[in-house]
Parts: sequence; structure tokens; C-alpha cells
Amino acid sequence: MVRTLARVVAPALALLVAASTVPPRSAGAANEPYFIAAVVSESGPGSSLGRPEADSIQMAVDEINKAGGVNGGHPLQVQIIDDQSQPATAVSAVRELIDKHPIAIIGSSLTQTSLAMIPITQPASIPLISLASSAQVIEPVSEHKWVFKMPITDTHVAIAMQAYMKKQKQTKLAFVYRDDDYGKTGLQHFKDTPDGKSFDIASADAIASTASDATTQLTHAKAAAPQAVVVWTTLPSANVIIKGYRELGLTAPIYYSDGSATGIFLTQAGPALNGAYILSTKINVADLLSNSDPQKKILTHYIGDFLTNYPKDGAVSIFGGFGYDSVYIIKDALDRAKSPDPAKLRDALEHTTYSGVTGTFRISPTDHNGLAGDSLVVTKVDNAKFTIAK
Repeated sequence: MVRTLARVVAPALALLVAASTVPPRSAGAANEPYFIAAVVSESGPGSSLGRPEADSIQMAVDEINKAGGVNGGHPLQVQIIDDQSQPATAVSAVRELIDKHPIAIIGSSLTQTSLAMIPITQPASIPLISLASSAQVIEPVSEHKWVFKMPITDTHVAIAMQAYMKKQKQTKLAFVYRDDDYGKTGLQHFKDTPDGKSFDIASADAIASTASDATTQLTHAKAAAPQAVVVWTTLPSANVIIKGYRELGLTAPIYYSDGSATGIFLTQAGPALNGAYILSTKINVADLLSNSDPQKKILTHYIGDFLTNYPKDGAVSIFGGFGYDSVYIIKDALDRAKSPDPAKLRDALEHTTYSGVTGTFRISPTDHNGLAGDSLVVTKVDNAKFTIAK
């Protein structure tokens, strides 16, 4: 079995490690490895996303190779580079990886790093499988022909959150969002949903991804007297916000976007997070699903193997699922394309139906994500565990 390439931090080092070992893309000789590149945020503010993504990408590649590879025995070969949560680093990494002729590129973990990569991958005519949340990564599809993505769009997250809040008669909101593309588009897409005008956003404050204090934002939120507080961010600022929320004595229910749907958050926040609502895929409540749920089997498999293989990553999260599904969706498309040619792979990706850890993808020429709202669950934290909100 061909060993996968070492993961590296800096693009310059990646070039030294891999330049002599990664073959140029060819017509696909017998047993020739198919090279996939990946750029994720294993360090920096996005590390709680990128680390499980990287390990889950590797886990999926190892599983596929152990089972015999693709297209009659071609092993997958992957190189994973850490972009340090920086768009400029992501751009440098993807430029160097393109020179090694990958059949597809996975990445990056964050909206801003993914958006920075798209102008490089599109002209190169290489499929990009983004792990970022914002719908703007793939929309409009006519301008993102080569871009697909694994997380459900932030618009779907907003719709699911709004539906639950309306049942609770919570329509006057305070909004705290991460001060970057993820948070800003989250706020905008929340407003732009079909039901968005039913909600009064009484205050809206940005917070830096690395902020150590949220007093200003939460003081504004408290003064607005909301019926609920919406937080659109990831760790580490997600934890800063819940601490400030408790310290300032806010009583309105608090809702987090799926960017915070990781067990690491529950561990870090402790009892302070009890009662909070977090939008999530089914991975965080897999043990509560009925055996008839079509995702139960793959979730059980993924969770068990991930915890065994990567205990240093801590709890499972939605983010690892994105990385795992990205590799299997590429495999599924390769099996149907019968070729490693990126153009044929892209066409196959655009006609994909695949049930994975994240949900059932129905990718089409008009939808390069393919997930529906039924892949989401409104969870409520109870005694440091995710439960299904009633």
C-alpha cells in the first residue's frame, strides 16, 4: 500500500517533503496512486475545526486504501497542509499543491480561507471540496463551477434556528457574530431567509475570533432586552461569550450556530453551557437516534474509529465529519467517473447522492452542497451533554 504523505505546516516545507514523491497526473496506470491535496486550519483560531478535519481525512484515506483503493486498485495519496487559519497561507499552500497535479483539493476549514483559495483553484480547473459554512463559497453556482462544499449552508442553519425560536415565541433577538466572513454572512443570511423579516434584531455586535472578553457585546445585548441571544461564531470566542453571558446575568435563551457544535466546547465551558442551544448535525446526538435512522450505522462506525485512532483530538465534532465525507464523496465520484481526470471527476461530483456522517448529499448542477434541513438538529446542552431539544 502506498503510504500517504506527511502532514506539514508551512507550504515551503511541503514542497521539500513531497516534490519528488508526488507523480504528475496521468491517464491512470495500473495501481498508480490518485493524489488528493488538502489545506485545513490545524492551528490558529480555526484549530478546533481543522485538527479533526485533517485526522478524519487521513482516516478515510486509510480506510479506502485498506479496502483496496478505487477503480480497480488505485490507492489514494493525500498531503495535508496547515494554513494556520490565515488566508494568505492558504493561498500559498494551494498554489504549491496545484503544481503537484492533484485530482482534487479539500479545504479550507474557514470561510475566509476557502474564499481566498477559490480564485486559484477555479482557473486551474481542479475540483475544490470546501469545508466552510457560508453559502457564498458555492453561490452563485454559475460562477463556482469547480467548487463544492460539505457543511450545510448557513442559510439552512438560520432557517432551522428560526423555526425552533418561533415555536418558543422568541422573535426579538440580540446577535453576536464573529468579525469575519463566517460571522458577517451568517448575520446577513439570517436576515435574508424567507422568514427573516419576522425577527427583530435589536442589537448586533461583532467579536474577534481570538477575543478574550465579550463584555461590550453582551452589555449591548442585555440592554436590548431580547427574547433570545444568537451567537454565530466558533471556538475560542464561543467560550468567551458563554462566560460573559453568565457573568453579566443574561437570562434570555442563548443559541449557537453550528460553528460551535463540538464536544470540545462543552468540555471547555463546563456547567456554564448548560441550557444553551446549539445547531448541529446528528453526530452529536448519535447515541439518541433510533436504529432505523439511515445515518445510525455510519455515525457509529465513524465515532468509534475516530475516538480509537485520534484520542488526542478529544470529542467528535461535526467538523471531523466534513473531512471524512469529503474523501468518500471524492471516492464515490471516482468510482463513477472511472477516471482521475479532474474534469470528469467534477462532472461526477455534480451528480452525487451519498449518505455520510454529515447527512445525505444530493449534489446537482444547481446545488453544489446538496444537504437539506433534515440533516440538522437543534440540540440543548444538559449536564455537559448534547440532547435533542424538545
